[in-house]
Amino acid sequence: MIKNVSSQLKETQYIEVLDNGLTVVVVTKPGFRSNTAVLGTHYGAINLSQKVGEQMINYNAGIAHFLEHKLFEHEQEDILSVFTNLGASANAFTSYNETVYYFSNIDDISVPLNLLLDFVQLLSITDESVEKEKGIIIEEIKMYQQQPSFQLSMETLKSLYSIHPLNNDIAGTVESVTNITKDELELAYQTNYHPSQLVLSIVTHHSVEDVMSLVKANQASKQFVNLDKVENVLIDEPKSVNRPYYELEMNVKTPKISLAFKQDLKFNNYLEMLKARIAMRFLLEMTFTNLNPRYQQWLDDKVINDYFNFQNHYGLDFAYLQFVSEGNQLDAFVDFVTDELSNLKINEKVLKQLSRRMLGEAILDLQDFESLAIDGMRSQFMDVNLFDVISLAHDITVEDLVLAKNSINLDEKAVILLKNFS
Repeated sequence: MIKNVSSQLKETQYIEVLDNGLTVVVVTKPGFRSNTAVLGTHYGAINLSQKVGEQMINYNAGIAHFLEHKLFEHEQEDILSVFTNLGASANAFTSYNETVYYFSNIDDISVPLNLLLDFVQLLSITDESVEKEKGIIIEEIKMYQQQPSFQLSMETLKSLYSIHPLNNDIAGTVESVTNITKDELELAYQTNYHPSQLVLSIVTHHSVEDVMSLVKANQASKQFVNLDKVENVLIDEPKSVNRPYYELEMNVKTPKISLAFKQDLKFNNYLEMLKARIAMRFLLEMTFTNLNPRYQQWLDDKVINDYFNFQNHYGLDFAYLQFVSEGNQLDAFVDFVTDELSNLKINEKVLKQLSRRMLGEAILDLQDFESLAIDGMRSQFMDVNLFDVISLAHDITVEDLVLAKNSINLDEKAVILLKNFS
């Protein structure tokens, strides 16, 4: 068992890889009564191509989300109701990078923890149940498509990316969901829910010895076939945007604008990517928030309004900056953002302020059992030290901001206008 200690944060994390490959992460919180357990796989919506040993596997979009739905379905009982009857709050989610199942409760952890492991490690489906689920998911997709903010976000990704799976909704499309089969679901499950592909992250008041004994006893009662090495295939996306300009019409009172810049960045590892993402975030916050003395004037002049927001999204094989606003001055907004990005100013005093703020938020999250458990799981997926990631904000320098500034590419941009029906 590895003991990961942070004297600065006054926290200890225990990590052990069991004989069957399951990675177990435990942080103990003596003096509390709460428990949170998170069981996740590094398999999300963008992982549509995988290499298993020498075999290449391609999936239909939305399959990770489809699997999440099916794992909660058991013929004899409703899993969420069982958790509720145990006094535990349970849920799950699928993101672009992962699928996660979790619960939180008070006092005893043994029964809900065994339930979490048991239902996630058992897929029982039929052709009939798969066909029934397709209708439910397709209705879910159609429901989200009626939401303007969701549509603006999806059309932005479709404009930026031509082949990267980011251009699909996490739930997939009506066509891709329709094409998913029982055999495909079982193959995706066998590949991505093998113990070697799972991380169990627990934050608890129980001792690490008791929790590890409980998990080992549960796993010892199960048999798993051997699995070849699984690799999520990175996508070689073209540098140019897929659509420089796109318009769509929905029932909106005020037009909404999305301006996104596709970045050609490659990272050698997750820690390098995380550091670059934080540095870029700091740069954008220096300029496009009230930390900038000009921000209030922009509001007064109606260059931006309260709807204005920005994001920077980075992965190992993608990166983009996005700015969202509303109003009728599309060209003026595009010119405003482009001009500001071309003339970014680095303020060392503000950098220190942002570093302290982010580090403080990270320290507060150490008391949030759910956030801490999820961060513990993600750090294992990325093969990074959890406490190193938490401390990254403190380590960002002016030189890092200069590198981030110099990396910005404004040439490949996509503009999306969502306006009311003509």
